[in-house]
Amino acid sequence: MGAATSKGRYKVNDSSHDTSYLLDQFVSNQLLFEMYDNATMKYMQQAEETNDAHANYQLGYFYHHGLGYKCNKDLQKAYKYYEKAIEQEHPTAMYMMCKLLGREKRKNNNEFVKVMSERKLINIKARHYIRSAAQDPYYSMAHEELGYHYVYSSVWRREIKEIFSSYRNIVKNSNDAPREELARIYNELGYLAVRLNASEDQAVFRKAFDFFKRAAELGNPAGYFNIGGWLYYNGFGVDKDESKKLEYYKRAANDGHPRALYIVANNYHFSYLESRNNELESALDLFLSASQYGFAEILYFIGEFFLYGRGGVKQDFEKALDFFERAAVATDFTTGRGNAWSNYVLGYMYEKGHGVDCDYSRAAHHYALSAKKQYYVAYCRLAKLVEKGKLKTSDLYTAVELYQAAVDSDDDFAVCYALYRLGKIYNIPNSNFHDPVKATSYLRAAQANQLYAIKIQDTAVVGQLYRSGVMYEKGLGVAINRDLAIKYYQKAAELSKQSYNMFERYNGGKAQKCYDRLAFRGTADAEDLNDESSTEQFIKDRLKEAEIANISDDDRQ
Repeated sequence: MGAATSKGRYKVNDSSHDTSYLLDQFVSNQLLFEMYDNATMKYMQQAEETNDAHANYQLGYFYHHGLGYKCNKDLQKAYKYYEKAIEQEHPTAMYMMCKLLGREKRKNNNEFVKVMSERKLINIKARHYIRSAAQDPYYSMAHEELGYHYVYSSVWRREIKEIFSSYRNIVKNSNDAPREELARIYNELGYLAVRLNASEDQAVFRKAFDFFKRAAELGNPAGYFNIGGWLYYNGFGVDKDESKKLEYYKRAANDGHPRALYIVANNYHFSYLESRNNELESALDLFLSASQYGFAEILYFIGEFFLYGRGGVKQDFEKALDFFERAAVATDFTTGRGNAWSNYVLGYMYEKGHGVDCDYSRAAHHYALSAKKQYYVAYCRLAKLVEKGKLKTSDLYTAVELYQAAVDSDDDFAVCYALYRLGKIYNIPNSNFHDPVKATSYLRAAQANQLYAIKIQDTAVVGQLYRSGVMYEKGLGVAINRDLAIKYYQKAAELSKQSYNMFERYNGGKAQKCYDRLAFRGTADAEDLNDESSTEQFIKDRLKEAEIANISDDDRQ
């Protein structure tokens, strides 16, 4: 067994290789392009009917990168759509449009729509980056690039300072300035005051507070958002205060700031527990309002409401599928995981037949796309399909490499599950992989991680509790202990009843079946233990209670 990491995670020291290349064999470009084309048609309809800012931005992005069959790479079209989005102050379009501007006398100018002098180019980029980042740093990389150029380029630094000075002059002589423009400038002045205050002078931060407040009073909700996100979150010019931060986020949300709407929605939503169900209707309303900027994470969370039938809506697999498919190809916040999450859930829906026909090839396609975005639980689900012989294009060696990639990750749940599966593979009698010593090593590492999550971190999920039960019942890496097995099965089953999550419900159903078998009938013999039809029927009955049916029989562990 390997040593514990700094996080308390246990691993097995084994040789491993870069397995990202393995994922390509499972990805279907046809399926991927079809998803892009479906999204393109929706965005085109929105752009034509309502001139929707985010639809124009997404179309610009698709044409910019040549995504799908309908959007062959066309920089002129991309620029046109970005411009339409910028007219409505779309922050990510501001950043992406600058990627189509180049400097005169530079090689490879065929990648740009317009070329100009270096001074003019820096001026345009700096102004657009400031406008984008002042709305929220996570809409694009504008905030990061602005900071980089300010530190390492004297030309950029001089330009940014001149913009700041010019804005100060505008607000001093503001009688003739339109209200909306003045609100934008005050917000950008606040942003620049914070961004350029390397010495963290508290008086400068307090001046930034005044700028942001004035912006909000003039009708720009980003002012409230920045007071919360920059000042109260960091303690800049004010005492650090989480409640005040949330108060200003709510003010910004009430005035329609899309990112604030998303954050406040998450504050209500980020739990699967039934006890918070009353708050979910408010969360869904906020997510729907935030979807005016349909970034991947926002679309993903809306899809969850329809998947589980929560927040005052009925369970609707068709609507859930639509939101997940749109999220899978949409752009996201700079820190977003919506693409990876959506592909993962789509993979599970196709694997289990939730609202769609069971299709293991499509499931593998989505798991592989999710894994490519470093969602390591997706490596495990893809490996499980391979391990159980559900795919024609690979073998058990591929499954082992995929599991090992998950073991090498920093995802605690993926590490734990992959160690467990590898232990079982190396424990298969009369196989090429049979290695009792290695099997024991992996299984002990898996159990060490599970016990750490259960007893130390108190963060165990249903699957970890269920697998602990399996290991104690069957003596996998630990001594057989029927009482402990019953305890873990019971705890897993009870915890799953508090959750709407379909992964938790599924593992909880299996745990309940095992608990009932051990607690009320005694230890079963091997034939009874492998009665798949009985176990599967029980699981289906349990999932039907949660309005999740059509579970396939291949996920037994």
